[in-house]
Amino acid sequence: MATLPAAATTTRAKTGQPPDAVDKVIDLLTTLHAKIDALPKCECNTLRQEIIELKRHVTQSIATPSAPPVDNTYSVVKRALTDATTYAEKACRAVWVGLPECPSPTDTAAADQKKVEELCKDLDDVVISKALADGHITHHRHPEVKGDRKKRIMKIKFNDPKTRDHFLSLVRSSHPPTVTKQAGNFVRRDLCPFELEMERKARIDAFNLNCKLGGLHYGIRDEKLIKFSGTPRSLPAGYETRPPRGFNPLNNALNGSSSLDTSQNQSNNNFNATNSVLSALSPIQPKPNSAAASTLNGGVQA
Repeated sequence: MATLPAAATTTRAKTGQPPDAVDKVIDLLTTLHAKIDALPKCECNTLRQEIIELKRHVTQSIATPSAPPVDNTYSVVKRALTDATTYAEKACRAVWVGLPECPSPTDTAAADQKKVEELCKDLDDVVISKALADGHITHHRHPEVKGDRKKRIMKIKFNDPKTRDHFLSLVRSSHPPTVTKQAGNFVRRDLCPFELEMERKARIDAFNLNCKLGGLHYGIRDEKLIKFSGTPRSLPAGYETRPPRGFNPLNNALNGSSSLDTSQNQSNNNFNATNSVLSALSPIQPKPNSAAASTLNGGVQA
């Protein structure tokens, strides 16, 4: 605005206009500029500047290379292949739980071999007998190093999943005495890690329900909760004092007190209430009818 008077003199000289006319124009422009300067700054200009700054920041971020992801394609593919191999191996194995060990590893291996041979003899099946004779049924304790474990499971390996499945079917249908005569012994599939978590939950559910009803009404097969058919057996001595691993009475909705009423009358009164909570428990797998359905053997555990 300070340059307008000087510019007016130059304008008069070039245009030859009267001084009054030029002064009026200059006064009008001066007033107009004063009004414009008095107006607040346009918010659009501020917003446009912020957008420009944001664009500059984003451009710089894109130009700067980021750290490579932890799970790159190679590691993901490698892990998938490893898992597939593990699952394929597990599909060819059965697990014998509860079989005692001998003082030395050599004696344990010899005793385990004898037990496997006795079990195959009890099953009295041509396919299983031939697989054993051909050396297609092997076994080992898991884990290989016992460490501080009190008991280790025995894994029985077959050449293919079909033979393994046939073996498990025979064990569950015939209830061989080699397994059933020893308390706490049962045979199941070789479970995957997530199935083992389901099996632990199902075992706790079966324990709670059996204590609630005062008898062996429920058990587990592999990782599933099952309901025994027929007349349930009474609870073994001290059953309530031997909860499964992972059991926590404080966090368990079914175990309301440390002393559970296990009388037959209490069992009948609680039966309907128990059915109402089964939907929150492990999935129940139906069990074929059998006169000895409530015995704890052949892969069915309470």
